Amino acid sequence: MSSPSLNEKLVYIGFQLAGISRPTNSDGFIDLERTLHAAALEIPKDSRLLSLLCSWVSVHGDRVIVEKLMRLQKKTEAPWLSAISQVALNLGYHKWKRLVRKQKAETFLIDRDLALSGIRLKGEETGMRKLNFLTPKGSIRIREKDALSIRELAKINRQYRNRLIFGAAIRSDIITAIEQGIPTPYSIAKAIGCSYEPAHRVFNEYKLVQDLKSS
Repeated sequence: MSSPSLNEKLVYIGFQLAGISRPTNSDGFIDLERTLHAAALEIPKDSRLLSLLCSWVSVHGDRVIVEKLMRLQKKTEAPWLSAISQVALNLGYHKWKRLVRKQKAETFLIDRDLALSGIRLKGEETGMRKLNFLTPKGSIRIREKDALSIRELAKINRQYRNRLIFGAAIRSDIITAIEQGIPTPYSIAKAIGCSYEPAHRVFNEYKLVQDLKSS
């Protein structure tokens, strides 16, 4: 069976995309942060993703593990993730500040001349100029209806549900991977993007608790 497309993964983590069915998660684990980062990389090709990602973050930003996004950014930088992080910061999600970075060159969401014309007519999106993102006011449309609610997403997504229970932390994701049948600490660490040590430790702690339940 083929791997889910990016759009299918986005639907799985709570995006409302017309005409896209939610995948059955055949690969065992569709990760929140990897999916968000992959979508941010695609923004230069599809500018609509910026508003969609900001809308999702407006609802679920507090359940994101920022440290995981930071690691992904070190490997492959998605410039527009910095703009999304500024929006998250504006919304009161202060931990996203660690992802806010000024771009080396002026960065445009649309054609440069159109963007500058829009800025002259409408003004700019809050906080973007200081990061070298030149975006006319109205370029980022936050619509919470473009994302599932907390209750709706918790119902369909185990990773998200466990973050409500255990907090937005690596331990939560390790438990999710175990529950989804990933069999070894090494494969868990690879699936969720953490080091081996916490995967090994939590795996053994989880196994101990399960042994106690069955004894």
